[in-house]
Order: sequence, then structure tokens, then C-alpha cells
Amino acid sequence: MSNVHTLKDIKDRGHRLGSTYEQELEKKLKIAIDFNSEITDFNEKLQAENSDQLIASSTKVGSQLISERKSHSERQRELEAKYTAEIKLLKSEIKTLKRKATLAQKASSADKVQILSLETKIRELEGKLEDIDLERTYHDLDATGGGGRRASPNKLIRLKEIDSLRLELERVKEDRNSKEYTIECPSGTS
Repeated sequence: MSNVHTLKDIKDRGHRLGSTYEQELEKKLKIAIDFNSEITDFNEKLQAENSDQLIASSTKVGSQLISERKSHSERQRELEAKYTAEIKLLKSEIKTLKRKATLAQKASSADKVQILSLETKIRELEGKLEDIDLERTYHDLDATGGGGRRASPNKLIRLKEIDSLRLELERVKEDRNSKEYTIECPSGTS
């Protein structure tokens, strides 16, 4: 059998139950248990506070991120709207300029045709003027050789016709020159 000890055996060798030493140990144990309980309570309070602070911080950061995303999205939409409007405006201006260029080319072609027509008319009038000048010279010679006669009514009519042709010739030349200037000038200055 193994060694079995009774209280009587322990009594002589150690401290008795209910002794002051035991009571001191009980007090120390109770203090340690209370202290441990206080530490546990304090730890729980800290965790709760930290948890609340962590949740508050997370919520604040989350709301800031959401706010910044909204702000960024709004700025993005504003920029897109601005650039879309600018693009539409530029496309419209390009379309208008293309139309103006086409009209200018057509006008230029029409003016060239008119200039050619005026030049042809100038040549015709210059030819008539030369013919009339030759005829007048011929008649003047005829008149001076005839002993100082006065000019006949037909000659006066012919002289008026010559003057009229000269005026028309000058007008047509001026008209042609203004058309040539219009074609040579850059568009928008005439």
C-alpha cells in the first residue's frame, strides 16, 4: 500500500488549518483575484473604447472616401460636359468653314467666268474703238482735204458713239480689275 497521510500526521509537520499563515494566503489570493478581475474589466473597457474609436475612425474615413469619390465623379462629369460642348462647337465651326470655303470656291469660279467674259467684251470694244478711230482718221483726212468743211451730223453721231464706247470700255476695265482684286484677296477681306 501506498503512503497515506492523515491530518494528524500533517499537523505535526506543517501549518494547521485556520492558522494566520493560511489566512494571509487567503487574503493575498483574494487580492490577486480582485486585481485580476479589475485588470480584466479594464481590458474589456479599453477594448470597447478602442473598438468604438476604431469604428468611428473607420466610419469617418469611409465617409471621406465616399465624399471624395462623389466630388471626383462630379468633376469628371463637368469636364466631360465641358469638353463635349467644346468638341461640338469646334465641329460646328469646321462645318461652317467648309461651307464658306465651298461657297468661296464657287464664287471664285463664277468671278473667273465673269472676268473672262469682261475681257472678251473689252477686246470687242477695243476692236470697235480701233475701227472707229481708223474711220475717224479717214474722215478727218477726207474733211481736211475737202477744203475745211464742217463736220456732218453723221460724224457727230459717230464721235458721240466713240466717246460712249470709250466710257463703256473704261467701266468694263474697272469692273474687271475689281473682280481680279476680289479673287486675289484672301477670303473675308473683300
